[in-house]
Amino acid sequence: MAASAFELPYDKRDNKRSRLLLTAQMESDQGTVEVHLLNISHSGAKLDAEAPPARGERITLVHGDLRVSGTVAWVEDHRFGMAFDAAIDQRYLITRGQQHLSG
Repeated sequence: MAASAFELPYDKRDNKRSRLLLTAQMESDQGTVEVHLLNISHSGAKLDAEAPPARGERITLVHGDLRVSGTVAWVEDHRFGMAFDAAIDQRYLITRGQQHLSG
């Protein structure tokens, strides 16, 4: 059955992703650049960057006291997915995102 324009596609991932919009830094072999964190789970994140890294590239995401390393899983235009090396407690970033939005 085809999805209508108002239905979200079925997400096969086994972890819950939380939407947020935070600015962070991404460190890679090419240097440090600003990225926008669009969503996060305990095992990965969706990010946006003016010049995204290549699929398979090793990167580190930095926001405040949080530093998490991982691998770029996919790239589409300016957006890309990062698979973390180890699970994180994403509640820290979700709380930061909520504080950012509320003022």
